[in-house]
Amino acid sequence: MKLQGKTAIVTGAGAGFGAGVARRFAAEGARVVCADLDGAAAEAMAASLGGDHLAVQCDVANGASVAAMVSAAGGFDILVNNAALTQKPARAAKTPEEQIDRLLAVNVKSLYHMAVHAFPVLRQRGGGCVINIASVAAIRPRPGMTWYNATKAAVINLTQSMAAEFAPDKIRVNAIAPVAGRTAMFDVMFGDKVDEASQRLLESIPLGRLCTPEDIAGAAVYLASDDAAFVTGVVLPVDGGRLVG
Repeated sequence: MKLQGKTAIVTGAGAGFGAGVARRFAAEGARVVCADLDGAAAEAMAASLGGDHLAVQCDVANGASVAAMVSAAGGFDILVNNAALTQKPARAAKTPEEQIDRLLAVNVKSLYHMAVHAFPVLRQRGGGCVINIASVAAIRPRPGMTWYNATKAAVINLTQSMAAEFAPDKIRVNAIAPVAGRTAMFDVMFGDKVDEASQRLLESIPLGRLCTPEDIAGAAVYLASDDAAFVTGVVLPVDGGRLVG
């Protein structure tokens, strides 16, 4: 029960890595605010957790929506910025401009909205923990995902900048950098070539499997807990050794 008595907002909690984090945080004693663009998915997740967990529909790319989510949550101690978009593989100049704009809005500008609306709540509570979900693609980028890679590199830079800026407020800011997992987002990326893409990726991961929501949840529990009370500004790869393989 490492998070007993804490309240955590988890964005993108309706599926994938976010769902894994929400389930594990609840198991560790936290009250979880399940936020998702898909309101029905957020409701289903909160209901599955039982207790006094809360569901909120939220578009993290929209400042008013983020403000409403923060207001609905009330006080909280932990913020997990997990909601994100990926892109279908394409050459840099072949990615539609509207897709790039949406990637930037969801993956990067959302952190601005959190700084405006969520960080003041943590400051008023005397501190807290923010965990941003980045990607190993930000550290070891590969062709075909240029704009997604760039947004996740921005997440890492923002994590480190915010860690320095908000340390006097006792707000710790860290990032997790996962390798890809076989989530719904992964399937959408590769369509009918998903099995081929999975096999190629597996060959690059020394530990021999893809990332799971439980892997990310374990790392998030550590960073959110008192065990990491002196940890801020770090980027924790959860990648099965892909960065060193």
